[in-house]
Amino acid sequence: MLALAAPRAAVAADHIKATIPVPTDTAYAMYWVAADKGYFAAENLDVDVVVAGGGVATPALISGDTQFSGSPGAAIPAILKGAPIKLVFVTQDHPAYQLWASDPAIKTLQDLKGRQVGVISRGDSLEAATRRALLAAGVDPATVAFTGMSMPGARATAILTGALPAAALTFDDVATVENSGKAHLLADIANTVQMVVGGAVTSDRMLRENRPLALRFMRALMKGYRYVRAEKDGTIAILTKRYPNQTYDHYALVYGRVVATMTKDGTVPDTLAQQAIDENAEVLGIPPEKRRPLSEFVDFSLARDANAALDAEGWKPVP
Repeated sequence: MLALAAPRAAVAADHIKATIPVPTDTAYAMYWVAADKGYFAAENLDVDVVVAGGGVATPALISGDTQFSGSPGAAIPAILKGAPIKLVFVTQDHPAYQLWASDPAIKTLQDLKGRQVGVISRGDSLEAATRRALLAAGVDPATVAFTGMSMPGARATAILTGALPAAALTFDDVATVENSGKAHLLADIANTVQMVVGGAVTSDRMLRENRPLALRFMRALMKGYRYVRAEKDGTIAILTKRYPNQTYDHYALVYGRVVATMTKDGTVPDTLAQQAIDENAEVLGIPPEKRRPLSEFVDFSLARDANAALDAEGWKPVP
């Protein structure tokens, strides 16, 4: 009787480590929203969000040091090489990037031949999107020197100081440089390129051995994603609380641009996912007959199950 009357010990929350490449980017605000709004806690999760570019995050995911990565752009080439990981969530089907130059002599994409272009990390989605923009303009990406600059705001600072002649910028960076008079727009990649950008990647092992935990994480993340798409002021409040060096006005410039690139439900059509695979395979020189099937790259069942559960509950974000 005494044992039954005693209060139950609290069940320890399950720990998950997730990486995102840019902490201040509105496109990744869902991670901070899920933490600050208690969505992770509601799923009994203790989530450690770590800032790491795709070049670092993908090996950590493969080794098991992290459970989720927010860098699909770097994950797809790794899967092509045999890495046992899968894309489970996509935030954007258009990259929220623009290509800017600090050197007045660079007037077109043709002028980037032999010049440096800043990205977050080599092989990431910024580089992939820039490569596609270059190809569309008839420029061989191999003639451009891509430079990884993983520190937040590093590319914007490099453009403003003239340390780099050009860089691929997120809209957060664009808001910093666009009215400075020290740089000019070369290409609006967001309007000219369609591709898989942002979201979440996890391991085959997680999906196979601990799918219920992965689904709980996805439910919380999907709540955060829905909140970001629906609640401008609330999202900006969370971002500025975490990063007070950025103002409301800064994020107000960014928010609508980013949301316009977001997917409706965290998934993309098979055709777009296959396009990402084929383009990366071509860069790596992998012939079609040796490419792994789409099912070994993508598993959107977590996102679909999470959405179905939230819809069945009638869940809606609260400001």
